[in-house]
Amino acid sequence: MNYWIAAFTAAVAFIMGFAAGPQGTLLFLIVLAVALYLFWAEELGFKGALDRLGLNKLQPPVWQRSNWVQFQSTLTDQDKLVKAFAAALVLMAVKLMLPSHQGVVFLATIVVVGWFLFKIYDSDKDRDQADSAKFN
Repeated sequence: MNYWIAAFTAAVAFIMGFAAGPQGTLLFLIVLAVALYLFWAEELGFKGALDRLGLNKLQPPVWQRSNWVQFQSTLTDQDKLVKAFAAALVLMAVKLMLPSHQGVVFLATIVVVGWFLFKIYDSDKDRDQADSAKFN
């Protein structure tokens, strides 16, 4: 099933290339990666998401088999993958619908991502306090 999601993502990125140009494709893929990281961070915290995505264990040639095994393990949760894909697709759709000279999309994106980061940080702080409780 993950192959279908990857094929669909590649197809939409290709269509974004025609609709928004090469920078639109690059922006779509970056937003997809950031959204996937944030959805994992919501559940595991920032450090846990880095461990889960394997970004701290990345070896220099990206195409090594060990790196691909680590990346495939992050794609097992299809709910997070679909949410990240939907977030990237909605952002690109809104960007294409509104005039490009207005910074409304950029400002709204910054506000939503900031709120999401604060929510993750706040829950991460509660998680750290619960872990550091000392019992007599």
